[in-house]
Amino acid sequence: MESCSYLYSLNYPEFEKELCALEVKSLFNDVMDDKVFFANTKVDPSVSPFLRNRLEVLFSHSSFTELVALVDQGGLHATDYMVRYVKLYDQDPPFQTRRSYCKQLGYKIHGEPLYISPKEVFGITLYKGMWYFGILKQNDITWKEHKDKPYSYSSSIGITIAKVLVNIAGNGDLSKRIVDPCCGVGTVLIEGVYAGYAMKGWEINRKIAEASRGNLKYFNYNVPVITGDIKDIEEAFDASIIDLPYGNFSITTQDELQSILKNAKRISKKMVIVSAKDISNEIKNENLIILDRCEVVKNKHNDFTRYVWVCE
Repeated sequence: MESCSYLYSLNYPEFEKELCALEVKSLFNDVMDDKVFFANTKVDPSVSPFLRNRLEVLFSHSSFTELVALVDQGGLHATDYMVRYVKLYDQDPPFQTRRSYCKQLGYKIHGEPLYISPKEVFGITLYKGMWYFGILKQNDITWKEHKDKPYSYSSSIGITIAKVLVNIAGNGDLSKRIVDPCCGVGTVLIEGVYAGYAMKGWEINRKIAEASRGNLKYFNYNVPVITGDIKDIEEAFDASIIDLPYGNFSITTQDELQSILKNAKRISKKMVIVSAKDISNEIKNENLIILDRCEVVKNKHNDFTRYVWVCE
């Protein structure tokens, strides 16, 4: 059996490519140059809006026949399992051929197969002339249920960018404590606790703070939300995610903006800052080091742009 590595596949619309690339860099410490890539880092695809599959490679070979022999010799045992073909490109074999490959490999696993709600799923795929077989973990997209939270506003951040912000802030290290000091209705908090992080939120507007608590309670997520100003936070965190208010709840003065940036720097080692306008100069005025940045458009029509900075 070969040394463990993971084969990941991505799916993203072109207008979110920059955002996806920043997430890949944050989670895997690598540059995204393809929608398929190998990594030694184990990440649950469901924490990301862009990761489709993770294949833990057990065997690989340039010949499918030899791959079947390797699986046969490997003596795999499983209960209630099935084998799925992982589609990567349009050049994948036709359906009946893929099904045949899965059956041939399934016969080499010792145990009882189960084709509806299996406990363990194995995957088979062809990538750049090599066959890969292993344990498959797919993005279960249950997180999309978070779109149906009871309280929201037109200016609320979307769950796609919220999930990415969490991954940028935490780098996949679930031991990190993350704060959202301007948490709004709690979208970032929901995605953070879903991913497994210890989260905490502050919101200066009492009514919106109540809405945040209501959203978290709706999904049975236990995250503290304090009604208060960022300047009153005394705790220290590994990272903060600051989605600067705009629209009906916009920052009206330069002093308020600089206060938020100054206090974010005070309470956290790392800051992920999101704004509806370019505030690079204001960030630099607080002597923050910009480690990375990207622009995020709301949809393919470029109706609305958000700017994201990663700072320390």
